[in-house]
Amino acid sequence: MPDLFPYQIESIQALLLVFTRVTSMIAFMPVIGGQAVPTQIKAGLAALMTIVIFPMVDTKDVSVDIDIIVLGLLVIGETMIGLATAFLVNLVFAAVQLAGTIIDFQIGFGITNVVDPVTNASVSVSGQVLNITAMLLFLSVNAHHSILLGLNDSFSIIPLGGFNLGASFGQIIIEAWNAVYMTGMQIAAPVTVTLLLKQVAMGLIARTVPQMNIFIVGFPITIALGLFTLAVCLPTMARLLSGIYAEFPNQMRLIYLIFS
Repeated sequence: MPDLFPYQIESIQALLLVFTRVTSMIAFMPVIGGQAVPTQIKAGLAALMTIVIFPMVDTKDVSVDIDIIVLGLLVIGETMIGLATAFLVNLVFAAVQLAGTIIDFQIGFGITNVVDPVTNASVSVSGQVLNITAMLLFLSVNAHHSILLGLNDSFSIIPLGGFNLGASFGQIIIEAWNAVYMTGMQIAAPVTVTLLLKQVAMGLIARTVPQMNIFIVGFPITIALGLFTLAVCLPTMARLLSGIYAEFPNQMRLIYLIFS
């Protein structure tokens, strides 16, 4: 009996750390962690994943002799790992929202916003369309499976209590935001270039036919041409996002190596 009690305490501590890493990821993960998903469902999913993952986790580094302060620091470290996983996925949707904002500004919908039912935030019209497309694609290519498998692999790369903030963390954050802007510009580029050419054409028409009210004629053309280009380029955006989703396992491994 004296040998069994320390083992139980050690298991409870390890279970708490695993649950913390899983919960922090689910709480901030797009699609499954949005505000529209009830807290009970997110908590239940986190508990279920913890039960599945825990038997495969090496708990030998978790000591029964740690005090409450050290345990609190370990919980913070596990939270950071889960947040980093969710942060990687959120970057993709941030790029999509950025592209939608750029497109709306070009079309003329810059002051028109809608409420995102997932985040309850005010977003651009095109951004909401692109965001829903990105979410559906995220589920259709089983990117959420890659995220869950990557989280499971994180316990072999970063053992419980093994969180270590690498020196290159700041550089990684800068590169991540650069990738957001680059991806957003790539998604919005077809509409931006098309409307730029349209502006040049309208300028030539205004010079050729000065009697024409170019503003009255140009505004509906801008909206129609912008929406048409956006619809035509949705498959291209889907291929771009599919390639990004396919890189999730590699990117997650790089992030975990920074924290190991």
